[in-house]
Amino acid sequence: MVEHRPVRVRGRRHPDAAGGPVRERGGVDVTDHRSDEGVSEAPTDTAAAEGPARTDGGTVTASDAGGSGTALERLVELSKRESVVVIGSAIALLALPVLLIDVLGFVSTLLFGSTKLAGYEGLSALVLAFAIAVIGFDILLGYTELLSFGHAAFFGVAAYTAGIVSTQVSANPLVMVFIGIVVTAPLAVVIGFLSIRRSGVYFAVLTLTFGQMLYFYALGPGAWLTGGANGLTDLQADPLFGFALSDTLQDIYFDMTGSLLLDVPFARLSVEYLLLAAFTLAAIWLAYRIINSPYGLILSAIGENEQRVDFVGLDVFRYKLMAFVISAMFAGAGGALFAVHERIAGIYPGTLYWITSGDFVIMAVLGGTGSIAGPFLGALVFEYISNVVSSLSFVLFTGPLKGIFGEFTLNFGSIWRLVLGGVFVLVVAKFPDGIRGAISSAVEAADGRLTGSGGGGSAADSEVDVDPDPEPETDGGATERPASRDEETGGERR
Repeated sequence: MVEHRPVRVRGRRHPDAAGGPVRERGGVDVTDHRSDEGVSEAPTDTAAAEGPARTDGGTVTASDAGGSGTALERLVELSKRESVVVIGSAIALLALPVLLIDVLGFVSTLLFGSTKLAGYEGLSALVLAFAIAVIGFDILLGYTELLSFGHAAFFGVAAYTAGIVSTQVSANPLVMVFIGIVVTAPLAVVIGFLSIRRSGVYFAVLTLTFGQMLYFYALGPGAWLTGGANGLTDLQADPLFGFALSDTLQDIYFDMTGSLLLDVPFARLSVEYLLLAAFTLAAIWLAYRIINSPYGLILSAIGENEQRVDFVGLDVFRYKLMAFVISAMFAGAGGALFAVHERIAGIYPGTLYWITSGDFVIMAVLGGTGSIAGPFLGALVFEYISNVVSSLSFVLFTGPLKGIFGEFTLNFGSIWRLVLGGVFVLVVAKFPDGIRGAISSAVEAADGRLTGSGGGGSAADSEVDVDPDPEPETDGGATERPASRDEETGGERR
């Protein structure tokens, strides 16, 4: 039996107790090649062998990742997938207001028999602001598997910062968002440094504690800056590139040409919505690059088995702190854009409250963690229920029943969280991957039915042939041949 020397990473010796391959999500392979009885030998020629993917932040080559193509081919393939994600996201962002205004608005009118509910235009922008925050939150929860109940702190601090900047420094929306994000970063470093040393429920409670500290500071000692319970109201927002945030594409086209644009749904998009859509698209692209980078693979490995990542010599604390800060900056971007959207209504201490952090958790899990589309879908369903369903009411008893039971009106404004909880339980109980998982399952089922009916063959034709005498399976090494009768009898034939 050949015993290979343990793997060395950054001068540290791989412990024997942690030996064996560690196959993490995304293809990170941290392994201690050792031979055993019946197990294939690890290659001695490291130049020709396909070694483990690099986890030290270096460039991952095709051989590192176990692929058969060149590094250039893998880069081209990644670029193609990235282009599909970005283009698909851009189309979805442009279609969102149309979905809310025309489709869901019509459905609400049809179901509830009332006039078309207003406010869908603003709801679209609100969905994007929360979607950006939840995308960052999911980098922490969906990949590193750290559950934070304090992300409302970063969302609220950035919102207050953007509001203060608009009245004291500059009302340019881009300046407001930029400063809001910048202020969030050092705050995240401090909170993360003090919280990440703990894990599990202790980490969640620590982040919750810091968030509540900031909430009560905004209500009490910091009221001179935050406005206390009255919040910050009448915020300012200058035109962007010469166009007011409330201007629609129809208005801009009329001002430039003097004629009306065709009455199409996209003509109703406002400058404010396009601003939030641009930031959302940038957030999606950035999150995709982070997740599919060597750093993102390490985060996935930490989420799968933190101890083994530490065994190979990687500084787990540093990587987790970086993920925490990145996640907080996404939340800060969402909070600053929320302030731009709510500039007239104002910013209130509720943005710092723990319920806002809980809403982030619900959005992420409801939509599906560990994905880009999940946070977006979760934010869409959550905000639709909280803003549209909550405004509905029903008269339960009419006609003869009214004389028996009296007039009783069910107002969803007081029980919309109960409705949300019911939706959450139904979705998560049936589909652990959330709405994204439900959609994926439906697409796969439909594809399977189409493939089965369109193939023209019977069920027997689609059955997989089974080799009646399969060869023994191996793990990549030499196949062990069963002993012959001659060998069993010491070479003597009977």
